[in-house]
Amino acid sequence: MSEPKVQLIGVLGEATSQDYSRMKQAEALLKEWENSPSFFATLQDIFYDRTVDYNIRTLSGIYLKNGIDRFWRRTAKNPILPEEKKAIRERLLQFMEEPSKKLTTQNAVIISRIARLDYPRDWPDLLTNLIRLMDTASAQDPNEAHSIHSRILETLSEVLSELSTRLLSSGRQQFAQISPTIFQAVAQIYVVYVDRTIIHLQQINGNMNQEGLLEELNIVATCVKCMRVLMVSGVRDVHKYDETRTFLQVSRKHLEQYSGCRCGLIQINHLGHVKQSVENIIEEYGSLYVALQKRHPVSAALCPAWLDIIRYYWQNIMIEGSHIVEQCNSGTQDENTVVFEPFLLQGMLLIKDTIKNVSSNAGQLGADLLSATDEEKELATEAGRLINEGFLTPDFVNICAETLVSQYMLMSHSDFNRWEEDPEGWFNNLDIENWEFELKACAELVFMNLLSQYRDQLVPIMLTLVERVATVTDKQSLLFKDAVYNAVGLGVNSLFGKLDFEPFVMNRLVAELENKNPNFKVLRRRIAWLLGRWVTESISADCRKVICETFLQLMTADEDLVVRLTAASGLKQAVDDWDFDISTVVPYLGSGMSLLLALLKEVEESDTTLKVISYINAIIDRTGADMIPFAAEIVQLLISLWGPHTEPLLQSSLVVTFTKITSEAHIYLLEDSLDLWWTILQSAPASSPDLISLLPTALDLLDYDTENLRKTLLIIDSYIMLDPQATLQPANTLVLFTKLASKIGQSREQAISYMVHTLDLALQSVPLQMYVESLVQSGLLTSVLRVLVENEIFGFAIMNCMNLFARISIYDASVVLQVIQLTAQQEQISGDFLNNILDKWIEKFENVSQERARKLACIGFTNLVLTGNPVVLSKLPSIMDIWTSVGPDLKSSDGSDVLYSEIDLEGDIYEIDASAEKSRKHDLSHRDPVYTIDLIQLIRQTLNEPNISTIANQVDATILEKVKKLLN
Repeated sequence: MSEPKVQLIGVLGEATSQDYSRMKQAEALLKEWENSPSFFATLQDIFYDRTVDYNIRTLSGIYLKNGIDRFWRRTAKNPILPEEKKAIRERLLQFMEEPSKKLTTQNAVIISRIARLDYPRDWPDLLTNLIRLMDTASAQDPNEAHSIHSRILETLSEVLSELSTRLLSSGRQQFAQISPTIFQAVAQIYVVYVDRTIIHLQQINGNMNQEGLLEELNIVATCVKCMRVLMVSGVRDVHKYDETRTFLQVSRKHLEQYSGCRCGLIQINHLGHVKQSVENIIEEYGSLYVALQKRHPVSAALCPAWLDIIRYYWQNIMIEGSHIVEQCNSGTQDENTVVFEPFLLQGMLLIKDTIKNVSSNAGQLGADLLSATDEEKELATEAGRLINEGFLTPDFVNICAETLVSQYMLMSHSDFNRWEEDPEGWFNNLDIENWEFELKACAELVFMNLLSQYRDQLVPIMLTLVERVATVTDKQSLLFKDAVYNAVGLGVNSLFGKLDFEPFVMNRLVAELENKNPNFKVLRRRIAWLLGRWVTESISADCRKVICETFLQLMTADEDLVVRLTAASGLKQAVDDWDFDISTVVPYLGSGMSLLLALLKEVEESDTTLKVISYINAIIDRTGADMIPFAAEIVQLLISLWGPHTEPLLQSSLVVTFTKITSEAHIYLLEDSLDLWWTILQSAPASSPDLISLLPTALDLLDYDTENLRKTLLIIDSYIMLDPQATLQPANTLVLFTKLASKIGQSREQAISYMVHTLDLALQSVPLQMYVESLVQSGLLTSVLRVLVENEIFGFAIMNCMNLFARISIYDASVVLQVIQLTAQQEQISGDFLNNILDKWIEKFENVSQERARKLACIGFTNLVLTGNPVVLSKLPSIMDIWTSVGPDLKSSDGSDVLYSEIDLEGDIYEIDASAEKSRKHDLSHRDPVYTIDLIQLIRQTLNEPNISTIANQVDATILEKVKKLLN
């Protein structure tokens, strides 16, 4: 074993360690090596070596895959060399006999990622070699071949999926050229394993080797998946190739056989992995048919077997519909029932697209044509004729509509359970467009398409159904009535003008709502929904009033929550109509808003709250000034919903509502209030209890509005200068520091500068003992330290962060050292963290130009030296260099010491108008240690310390000479 391989195995072993520090060190080393020659080839060698620990092999495969994603392209930074790429490619197909399924899956993904980039230019024989490997495996013992076939087909499936998604026309053309050949090879293997698995499934018993059967079933599913990709994205005209036509013909027979095997497994109570694998194959067939119809509707319809496939699905939909009705009536649902919903859902999708694609008026397929030529238009017309004559017959249309309404649009047992267990969640899910994943929702969409296409034929049937459900005698008739009313609501566009809706409301629906039996809440919800669907149509004012009264009746507190929410949604629809007459709703506005606000107080989920607020917003929009009497109550309720943990989407909705209530002037209200508050504080000659009582509000504002952060911080600054003892009590400083700690790491440079300035002002104003515990407990200094070392901010913000630690060093340098040590422990940072921090601090110092900040940093460094910390003393040469840089700037022209520049003082206060605060800030600045400390004297004092002077004498003679010159 080569030395690099041994080293890499060792580091990968460390990377799998449960010890966090060892793992991080190993990851850092792997990142350092990733640009080394042959690094990824060595990873592949480890990945393929069965003598290596399994976890190490798995990790090496992950690093290899990630490296290919990052470095395989020629345009990547530090790309993998061509020689190493070639070596990796040559070994990729030698992994098919690996026993570990997980590792071969990793290898298949790796091959597919490389194929997407290298095929066919740099890897022209990839697919040819995969086919050759399949043929070689087929010649082996069948009991051994299936394992290799499984690995090869899994790889082929991944490769085809990647190649089929290439967008450039050249890539699509290449894929189309190779698709027929690969399809033929896969089809040969498919036929062999279909025959074997069906025989085994028909003879299954407890003694059978299920592991081998499961692998063979997986091979069948993978074959179907491969052929789906080839037929959908590769073979352009599936009706022109014998292989694809034949496959569609036999696949329908095989689908029926596997469906029969599934029923047999259920009958003998064989419900484990074998049943799941059979169901997976059935779903793969469905996925193939659905995808083929979407991509090539004309070509698919021209295949002789296509209509047989559609009919087979429809026959099962009719048969299984009776089982679904039995489940609804019995109130039970068995997970191991014969009803297989994914299979039925795929059938629904096929029928939906068949109806949608074929126009009954034009008689031709109106979907994606193969080309715009006359020949292809004729093919589209022919395909449409075949479907209309062979499937979408008048008898089918009638039976399909009745089947959908009477069997598939019924509320299920699971619907009732979810309604009872989570009414808000169930209500919110009704608005989600999930027809591709739920059988009932898909059935509703199929019904809408069917009614739209065959309106004249189906409207009389719908009117008959409405009359049939006039009387409810039991649960079954109640569910059927709910389904019929559902159909009436979904078909509003087709039924409008055919159904005499106003008498239907007055004489039928209103009377049905008088039944208060709790079991009838299903019908009460449906009526509220139905009225919401129809209320936007051309309805008389009298009927609209009845509908509004009905909504209000269904929103009262004694109604079920789902019924109330549905009625609220209907009320919103009633006022949101473009033909809305405000006089219709004004008489009900008071009770309507009271009921909506009561509902808003009651709901708990944020999604439901958003919906109810949207209903209120719609009503406010349409009623305008008529809402003024309710504005105060609405505002108070919305304020109670606002808090620091309110979801952003809900906050936006609340702001929209505030906007609608308070008019456009609301935008300036908060900003104007803050300006007024700040002006009062600046002008106040002294503190007062009333002013201090508002301080908690200022601290709370830090939770919400980033736009007004600057003004909020200015207000807090004014409080600090006005009454530092009251403002910086431990309870207040802990709140302030904690809030700022949470913001500093997520803010921009300017905002960080504002926050650090407030902290600096606080540090100047009261003794360190008052706030040191709050500083540590809040994690504020740790947050500032993290910002300083992560190099994600620049300029003025960095200077302010440095100033903060320098400021603390003036008062107690040991606190700075303790915080740095604590941060290293909390962040689990290895190595000499203090040394790294000092290096960064010294490095950044050269970017500081303001004299005040330079002197502050210089004093801070000097006080750190006075602690005698060995790490700090090791930086003495650099710190002495800072002394010689800052010191001369403080010398006046006549050589006397300038303790502080008055220009810097003016820079802080010149923007403030003449006020009491200007005097307070001026006094505070002159008490600032940076102003009062004699830097030259501090340096002399420092060098007089015995342990420091000893080290100082060992510093470079040039620096020593500069320091002596400064001190003299």
